[in-house]
Amino acid sequence: MKLTSALRAIALMSVLAFAGGGAVTAIAADPGGGPAAASLAQGPTDDARPGGAMQVAVGPSPSGITPASTSGTPGIGGVPTVNIVGSSGTMKDFLVSVLGDVDAYWTGVWKDDGRPAPFVTYAFPAAGEVVPSMCAPGFSDDMSAYYCLYDDKITVSQSLAQKIWDGTLYANTDGTRTHDTGDFSVAYVVAHEYAHELQNEIGIFSTAGSIYPVYKIELHADCWAGVWAKAAEDEGLLDTGDIKEAGQTTLDLGDYAFDNPQHHGTPEQRNEAFLAGYDGGSEGSCDGWLNDTY
Repeated sequence: MKLTSALRAIALMSVLAFAGGGAVTAIAADPGGGPAAASLAQGPTDDARPGGAMQVAVGPSPSGITPASTSGTPGIGGVPTVNIVGSSGTMKDFLVSVLGDVDAYWTGVWKDDGRPAPFVTYAFPAAGEVVPSMCAPGFSDDMSAYYCLYDDKITVSQSLAQKIWDGTLYANTDGTRTHDTGDFSVAYVVAHEYAHELQNEIGIFSTAGSIYPVYKIELHADCWAGVWAKAAEDEGLLDTGDIKEAGQTTLDLGDYAFDNPQHHGTPEQRNEAFLAGYDGGSEGSCDGWLNDTY
């Protein structure tokens, strides 16, 4: 994916805030570290999968999120981050820019369908930073990548994003490695979490575990991530190999934990869902991942 500089990221956020729908708001991080700053082991683990559609609130006011701690600027926490290899920006800049592109696309789709523009907040904490969450356990850590419906917030830790970029995070041991991971691997994860917010807006996400099993919610989000990927390609934002990078990450993050309530789909299913959205190129082309029997 064509990397964008910090200046483009800031300009993009300004457009979103004042012209495109004002749909993305940053949440400041607590740089204090604490228990959430502890590193977790890499490798196959049920806790290493981004997202998680079955969520539990942690209380009426668990996270301390107030208007005073909410900012419309892309700065998160104020802690410097290491430059991405080959980029003039940082991981934070990249995440903000991708989220802006994803939001701009789906805002257009939503408006064309006669819906209000999507709205979501975000936090991209640096290594060791902690942001509060209204989903259990109530805070982020360096392995966080999730959408929380209770505070309508996407959280992706920069440490986890780097592991996904590098291809050192996986949720299975089958060794399926057909392509290198890279920047678009991270973009796919951001688009997947944004898809959960869209699902929440139309009443799908909150049905996880009741009307729809979790894996269908997750595969549907993978499919919608593929829809955005096709739009980004059509806009000339992708480099050669980007779709294969994201495809490899779907294989890395698929799992065989069929008895786990947070099962996200097998590697093959996650890959197929993402590519179905990419090939279909429209919101409706993903309906089967919710409604079909498989």
